[in-house]
Amino acid sequence: MDEETEEAAVLRLEQAGYQQRFPGTVKEAESVEELLADEMSKLTMLEQDIISFDVHGISLEVEETEDLVTQSLSEMEKELQKIEKKSAYEKALNMNPEYVSSRSFRLQFLRCEAFNCKHAASRVVLHFQQKEELFGSGDVLVRDVRLSDLDENTLEVFKSGVLQILPNRDVNGRPVICMFLTKWKTKTDVKGAQRLLYYTLQCTGQDEDLQHKGVVAILYFAGKKASAISLNLVKDIYRVRLCMPHVLDAMHYCYENKKMRPLVSGLRFFVGKRARMRCRVHFGNQEHILFQLQTYGITIPEDSPLRRVHGDFPLTWHEEWLQIRQAQETELAELGGAKPRIVLPHRFDVLFGRGTKVRSHTGNIRALHLVNIWQPRYDGASNRFEKAGISERIISMIHESSGRFLKWDEERGWLEVDDETARDKISHWFRNQRRSKADKDTSKKTTSKRNRSISETETENNVRVLVGGID
Repeated sequence: MDEETEEAAVLRLEQAGYQQRFPGTVKEAESVEELLADEMSKLTMLEQDIISFDVHGISLEVEETEDLVTQSLSEMEKELQKIEKKSAYEKALNMNPEYVSSRSFRLQFLRCEAFNCKHAASRVVLHFQQKEELFGSGDVLVRDVRLSDLDENTLEVFKSGVLQILPNRDVNGRPVICMFLTKWKTKTDVKGAQRLLYYTLQCTGQDEDLQHKGVVAILYFAGKKASAISLNLVKDIYRVRLCMPHVLDAMHYCYENKKMRPLVSGLRFFVGKRARMRCRVHFGNQEHILFQLQTYGITIPEDSPLRRVHGDFPLTWHEEWLQIRQAQETELAELGGAKPRIVLPHRFDVLFGRGTKVRSHTGNIRALHLVNIWQPRYDGASNRFEKAGISERIISMIHESSGRFLKWDEERGWLEVDDETARDKISHWFRNQRRSKADKDTSKKTTSKRNRSISETETENNVRVLVGGID
């Protein structure tokens, strides 16, 4: 099921009679939904299972061996040479061949296309073409786009939070990008919207772990009025997604007003086949929609903007994210190099700090489970060196699963702590668990003693009653 080209998607709309617009009535929406259902029914059971696994975040990754990577990079280069129209790509290659030909850069596109070298090469060419159209042919063509590359109006829209990366990954470690389409209060042109999406996708793609896992997208229509979304606007936005090295594993369309049904049906119908098959629609009130999203592993804490779609957005997280991005980009521009800052922790990272968000993080839950497993051996250790060795073993197990020990810094995001600090954290958990167990045992003994005392008193009273009754 290859990604359908934009031209093929438009042709399919024209054949259905919607070449200039989306479905406009419920009846037209029903026709579109019947076509989508028919398309899904023609898939094999295996194809349907693969789609379901992707949507729920349990899809199998390509086994990435060194031989596969080396061979694919070589084949990809050959495919790039076969493409005739690639002026933006060639311009970038002449400006900075190290950037364009770098292993890390090209691997993003290979992973996105499951190591289909021909498709990866085509996406690279489209990437530079789209980047030149949006940001020009200056030095930005051969470097990452920065917040400073966005115009004032586009940046104002971005700061409003209508497009943002949510503060929590889903339960499978995938970042969740959310667009609140009916919250666009400040007008922005089409290119401004394209630039926002380009920048947001670029930010999520810089993490190698996410290149394997893919991303989840949510389009939320809140309120009673639909945005003035045209087919041409969707075409332009969709073109940006096609040029980026991202695997879109799931797309959730959420709407509360039944009048938006034709619009949502049109949006689903337009996108390419791979994305179209991974679309899920959620209709109802806000509580019902949030419940449905959670069944797909999307975590929604109390401070999530998804819980405030009808009021002012809680922008604390989004502002922190923008601040960290700005600091990193400034450091990169001034110093010529900067280590990527950690904004979204990985699934098995262990977080320092307090609060529900930290305690409920998957990595913390897993680490605490490991502590519970090793608790008897730790308590039975004869000296502190043996205990330190047990703590080191747990740290190694966390590192082996790509987990890190992170501490939050308001200006720099999540920072990885040294091994000594990590060891202190694990040792602290061991002591807390032992203390907690002792408190529970004491509480049980006290409760048992109290119950026994009450029982003895009741028995004595009953005997007195019986004796009194006999007298």
